[in-house]
Amino acid sequence: MEINKKRYRDLDSYFKRKFNKKIIKIPLDGGFTCPNRDGKISKLGCIYCSENGAGDFTKYDDLDKQIDFQINRLKKENRKEGYMAYFQNFTSTYGNIQKMKKLFYGAINNPNIMGLSIATRADCLSDEVIALLDDLNKKTFLVVELGLQSVNEKSIEFINRGYSHKEFDQDLLKLKEKNIKTLAHIIIGLPNEDIDDFLNDISYINKRKFWGIKVHNLYIEKGSRIFDYYLKNQNDFTMTLDQYVDYVILILENLDPNIIIQRLTGDGRRDKIVWPIWSKNKARVLSTIDKKLKDEDKKQGDLWKEK
Repeated sequence: MEINKKRYRDLDSYFKRKFNKKIIKIPLDGGFTCPNRDGKISKLGCIYCSENGAGDFTKYDDLDKQIDFQINRLKKENRKEGYMAYFQNFTSTYGNIQKMKKLFYGAINNPNIMGLSIATRADCLSDEVIALLDDLNKKTFLVVELGLQSVNEKSIEFINRGYSHKEFDQDLLKLKEKNIKTLAHIIIGLPNEDIDDFLNDISYINKRKFWGIKVHNLYIEKGSRIFDYYLKNQNDFTMTLDQYVDYVILILENLDPNIIIQRLTGDGRRDKIVWPIWSKNKARVLSTIDKKLKDEDKKQGDLWKEK
């Protein structure tokens, strides 16, 4: 089994070492909504989110059928592999707790599933939800993915996230107290942000000792509210591939080398992305990052100092 020769702690290699096989995250849609869409906070959603959220990939309502469909779609013959259930769409800890239990326990009881990844908002972690996650964490490999996006309060307001960084931090600690692995999403390229903002994000992630991180460029899809903003403010969107690669490398150098890297580029719908066009070629973005890291002899944690 080949382990990636990355200059950062990539998720694929982490899983291969831990499970001794290739682990594939299979995207699932639990039919959840979001307090930023159903009117509890807002009906507009985050500015970059499309009407379907991240749920353009599902085919069945039945959970086991979804799992079978995704495995058949993603598996490769003659490869030793396992599967992690990834509840990706909208806010997977918001709503009816009995529904969550049925879906999450149903997933981990599926014989093909080796672990569970749950995407949610930090403000949707009630005591009941924390108790459920605590129990799941004792039964399976669990990661809770949180949409941090930025620690800059002006950016948080711009994207219409709906709650402050202080609230995010307070809610994160509920998960940390239960030793639940947490992963932070951050966005590079929001209007009026620069490298200082990105490094502030990384400083916070280091301080709170997140298990993992997803870094991706801002991308604009047709059907999102930021698309309308983009049409009126195109001069605000100038980030080139080379600039993005430089930002990512500096982020990696400042990141705690123990933190797992799950993503270093955006993963939007290619047919819907209108900016940046270079982000449609995911392989090119990743290979450019890898090449520059090698050429400049840089790696994750080079500039990190434990505090």
